[in-house]
Amino acid sequence: MRWQATMLALTSALVVGTAETSAAQSAPNSGFGAGTRLVSVGLLAGGDYSGTGVGGQVEWGVRNVGRTTLSLGAFVGVQRESTGAGSLEVTTSALPIMAVGNVHFPLGSNERLDMYAGASLGIVRVSLKSEAGNVGSSSASDTNTGGGVQVGVRYRAASRLSLMGQLGLVDLPLIMAGLSLRL
Repeated sequence: MRWQATMLALTSALVVGTAETSAAQSAPNSGFGAGTRLVSVGLLAGGDYSGTGVGGQVEWGVRNVGRTTLSLGAFVGVQRESTGAGSLEVTTSALPIMAVGNVHFPLGSNERLDMYAGASLGIVRVSLKSEAGNVGSSSASDTNTGGGVQVGVRYRAASRLSLMGQLGLVDLPLIMAGLSLRL
């Protein structure tokens, strides 16, 4: 009897989960759900590596869990900063390449807003170049593992286009602001 009740509960959960996934996939104007695919591009600023740059992110909604959705994706960006004093010029570049996992939270009944938070793990390539007038120049680079946490929001301005903003910590840019396109 206990085994049958467990099977009934699992079957019910599977049916409800499948219905949620199908509804999210069949309603392109709904909030972020299982089956949603996004490409985001934006301007980057600040963070551990300072400077400004550009970046891109792809995300796939993989599973609805209650009212939230789990997503997986990837982020790549490049940031650069140059500083100088007298004849000394120092340029730092960072190239983070990260796997991304987010949890998307609906905000009441407003399906235009997609709020999310998550973590990232990958590698960061950092390069440093210095030039000192008549003395010469030197450069160095290194690749290390990196990680970070991010929180963000998207506002859907059209059926497939959203404005996005994201704050990141650790090896991610502090600010990413740009556009997301629903595929």
